[in-house]
Amino acid sequence: MARGLTTAVNNELASDQINPVLLFNLDIGSGITQTDHYKDLTYNGVTYSASSLFLGISDVTESPEVAVDSLVVSFSGADQTIIALLLNNNYSEADTTIYRGFLDSNQNLIANPFILFKGRVESFELSENENSSQININIASHWADFEKIQGRKTNTGSQQIYFSGDKGFDFASQSVGNIQWGKK
Repeated sequence: MARGLTTAVNNELASDQINPVLLFNLDIGSGITQTDHYKDLTYNGVTYSASSLFLGISDVTESPEVAVDSLVVSFSGADQTIIALLLNNNYSEADTTIYRGFLDSNQNLIANPFILFKGRVESFELSENENSSQININIASHWADFEKIQGRKTNTGSQQIYFSGDKGFDFASQSVGNIQWGKK
């Protein structure tokens, strides 16, 4: 899929040796911005911290159909910071962006990394045993809530929850037809 890659990125992809990096940005609480590179990287004024706790992401798939794409971002649970951030904040539907960037021979970020995946946090799970601890954050594309029904229903039961005694929706089901406005 064409992504509007810069000439510098295209040249890097055409070279014999590429050095890819991931930049992970989770917009929750104070935020998580990490990279899988061995040193901190800055892109668009945001510093992505190098961390051995950022284990990586699952495979990214794309299809031409409208579909709910998802992936899993994994962290080691050795540092309680990420666990606390998820437990102490409303993580549900927090925006997440994962960039794919490339480094030149001097280990500098080539302009401009492209968005590899953008979505919202659906859930997370913590798996621990006596030898290890891992956090998996499940992220889904914006299509995840495409069929989600928002708001209230136009029936008496729904109206009574908010306004007991109100009869405004008693006959709402009868007005489903074509309503004519104005004079004929």
